[in-house]
Amino acid sequence: MKHFWIPTLLFALSISFTACKKDDSQNANNQPKGDTSQSGKSTSAVVIFSVGDCHSENRKLTLGDSISEKDTLFTGKKSMCDIQILESDAGIVVRIKAESEFRLNSNLTPEGANLNLALKKGSGLFKINQKLAKNQSVKVVLPTMVAGVRGTSFSAEISKKGDVDLQVSEGSVSSRPLISELEALPDELKTNSQTLRTIDASLSESEQVLEAGQKITIPKSYTDKILKDTGLKIVIPQIQESIKKGDLSSATQKLDSISGSAEETKVKIKENLATQTPVKVEKSQEKDIQTQLKEFEELIAIEKQKLDNESSRKTEITARNKTKQETLMKRIEQITGKSTETLILRNGTRVQGVIIQEGDTYHVLTTEGKKSFPESAVEGTEF
Repeated sequence: MKHFWIPTLLFALSISFTACKKDDSQNANNQPKGDTSQSGKSTSAVVIFSVGDCHSENRKLTLGDSISEKDTLFTGKKSMCDIQILESDAGIVVRIKAESEFRLNSNLTPEGANLNLALKKGSGLFKINQKLAKNQSVKVVLPTMVAGVRGTSFSAEISKKGDVDLQVSEGSVSSRPLISELEALPDELKTNSQTLRTIDASLSESEQVLEAGQKITIPKSYTDKILKDTGLKIVIPQIQESIKKGDLSSATQKLDSISGSAEETKVKIKENLATQTPVKVEKSQEKDIQTQLKEFEELIAIEKQKLDNESSRKTEITARNKTKQETLMKRIEQITGKSTETLILRNGTRVQGVIIQEGDTYHVLTTEGKKSFPESAVEGTEF
């Protein structure tokens, strides 16, 4: 007897499986915007203006290039890089200045997007051109401080000693101390340790809001004193071996028994932090605010929809920079310490910008990026 039902059954199963895959695909495509619970979406940014040496690890960055959470952005001497965050309609633009180190981070959830921008070294300007959505927040993590923002313009500078200066030009910014040595510990440890949770809660309670025209400095010595007074300065090096082995239980136990039992440690930590002198908020010099406001005018955001289209992204960035041609050229002159000239090529082409000669190559720094020409193609230069 021939079993005709077998191929029929296999065909039916094949149709059913294909239909299920199609339904799953449609559900994914129809997933509401902002629902990142399954999409695994991360934060990224695109370079909209740069001068000099801007790179991410071993990759040089130029106009239109993007960076993600996996990248660390570095700037060299006499360099600068402006980036715009792609996952926001608020037009978040960051200017990373010379000899700086910067990273993106985020916590994208169905409820909203919590963007964390980490300036680890150097200095930068932060501008949010439009009001953030209700479900969106932005934090800037610095070596001794966390700044929380909602539509504002402010600057941050990290000294070689690790002190952090923050100055607000427009809007308002919340500021609270941060201990970088604790920030570097594993997330699981920060969640499980009662000591670390107590410190985080106490530092959050010391948050201060800076208005336009105000500034604050949190020196490294301030957070070092907290580490010393709480006993953490001694304990943290002692738990590193446990962390390396993945024995977070042992590390947690040691952190939570600095002053006896876990409850005794918690009480003493709270008492100690309560005695810390609050960091003073000061008034900025008017000339400093005015200088910064002029620089913030350069941080024009591009409509998110235009940046999302990778094929026309560079065209949109070039058009944006042309609207500030004169101002941005002056910024290039200031950074390089050189005046704008015109490079004349043998074919009659004239290229205007800051000219830098390296060996037998001429580089012209323009608002559209660096353009390079071999010496054999150059007729001369003129002011």
